[in-house]
This record gives sequence, C-alpha cells and structure tokens, in this order.
Amino acid sequence: MSKRLALIAFISAVVIQVVMLVRLPAGIVYTLATGKSVSLKVQPIDPYSILSGYYVTLNFEISRIEAFPNHTDFAGSKKCYAIIEKSADGTWRPMTLEHELPKNLPENRAALLGRIYYGRIEYGIEHFYIPETNRSVIGEDLNRNREKAYVEIKVDKSGNAALERLRIEDRVYESK
Repeated sequence: MSKRLALIAFISAVVIQVVMLVRLPAGIVYTLATGKSVSLKVQPIDPYSILSGYYVTLNFEISRIEAFPNHTDFAGSKKCYAIIEKSADGTWRPMTLEHELPKNLPENRAALLGRIYYGRIEYGIEHFYIPETNRSVIGEDLNRNREKAYVEIKVDKSGNAALERLRIEDRVYESK
C-alpha cells in the first residue's frame, strides 16, 4: 500500500506543478483573446533582467493613485478597480477607483484590477520585454519620442490586463 501512496503523492506533485506553470500564461492568453482594447500613454525606463532580458518599465498616469479623485477612500487598501474612460484622442484616462468590479460599464469605460503598493497601483502590465535584436532600435526610438509612446493592452471582463504592444507614433513593437 505504501508504494501506491507514494505513486499518488508523486503524480499529485507533478500535476500541481504543471497546473501552476500553465495557469499564469493561460490567464494572459485568455485576456488577450477576449479583452477590450485600451491604449495608455507611457513614460518608459530601461532596465535589464537576467532571466528575461531587456525590458522597459512602463509608468502610467493611472499608476499614480492621486490621479483618481477618490483616492483617499483607498487608504490602507491592497486591491482596487481603476475605472478608466476613453478620451477624444483615443487614450484612456483615470476616472475613479472602486472596491468591487462594477457591472455594466459603458463601452467607453473599462475597469482594471490593480494592487496598491506604497501609493502606486500596479496592474501587471508594467514591463515590456524587448527582443534582443530590436533593443537598440526600440531604445533609441523611446529616447527620442518619450511623449509619443503608448501601449496597447487588453482588459478582460474581470479587470485583468495583458500587454499587447508598444506604439511610438506610427511604429508598432509587439510584446515578446
């Protein structure tokens, strides 16, 4: 009987590890496939990760908790839903923060699930990984055109966001 228990324990451990490895990418794939398209203005920074290579850290207006009029209602909160609205120029701007996911938002609004850390809101879309072959081209383009840089993301019905591409004027760089 102990061999059977050992086999069950081994198989369970393998299944748990596979589920954990598949869960993260599956969530991003789902969001990219079903989400609403949103364009956000960015302010990039250029660090390096040993495991993932070069990437740009993205800073958004909606990452600053003070950009939302009701931000004081979220003192001590760890989670929020940032309600953003599409403006006339096609970019999305901060509107309000909510504790719960709103239902029936108009088509020109979206809710992003965020985590609040030290007065900033993180959405899981803060890193744009740059292919090694395009690193210098993208880096130079960002340095010359910081005010014209936007990211396109997808937001699913649960508020999860996934980074799709970086756009600088008419040039588009796909996420790695």
